[in-house]
Amino acid sequence: MIIGPKATVRFFSRKRSRRGSIAFFSGFALVLWGWPMIGLIIESYGIFLLFAGFLPTILMFLKKFPPLGAILDKPWIKQTLNKVAPANLPV
Repeated sequence: MIIGPKATVRFFSRKRSRRGSIAFFSGFALVLWGWPMIGLIIESYGIFLLFAGFLPTILMFLKKFPPLGAILDKPWIKQTLNKVAPANLPV
C-alpha cells in the first residue's frame, strides 16, 4: 500500500466518504457471496462516490493526450463533461 494502512482506514471512514465506503464494501461482499454482477455494479457505484472529487483532475490529465484531447474537446462532449466535472481547477 502506498499511503499506508492508517491513511487508508481514515479515507474510508471519513463522514463524507461513508456512503461510498458502504457501497464499495457491500458490493465486495456480494461478489464474495456469489452475486458477482450485482456486486460489481454496487462496487463501481461506491468507487464513483469515493473518487468523484478527482474526476476534474482525471479529465484534465486525459485532455493532454492528443487523440483523447481531440475527442474530449468536441462541443457536445465538452459541454457534458463541464456539467459533470467543472473545469475550474486550481493550478
